[in-house]
Amino acid sequence: MTNKTSDSSNSLPSLENGATDSPWQPSWWRWLISALSGTVEIERQAALDEQRHAQKMSELKAYNEELRTKNRRLAELQSKLNEILHS
Repeated sequence: MTNKTSDSSNSLPSLENGATDSPWQPSWWRWLISALSGTVEIERQAALDEQRHAQKMSELKAYNEELRTKNRRLAELQSKLNEILHS
């Protein structure tokens, strides 16, 4: 008498193929979709983080330029004040 295996047991990955011993083991295509979905999400988050970083750097540069402009104007005013006080 021969042992017959069911079709469902043939579709489950074996432990040799990296499967775990959990009760639910996804087929390779579900694992692939899950893995790729995670990769896409990570890449999307990295792109958002990069965009936020670029925006913050742009804001920081604008702030620094504003400070430089104010400092130049203050230096001009101080110079004029010094001229008036020394004359």
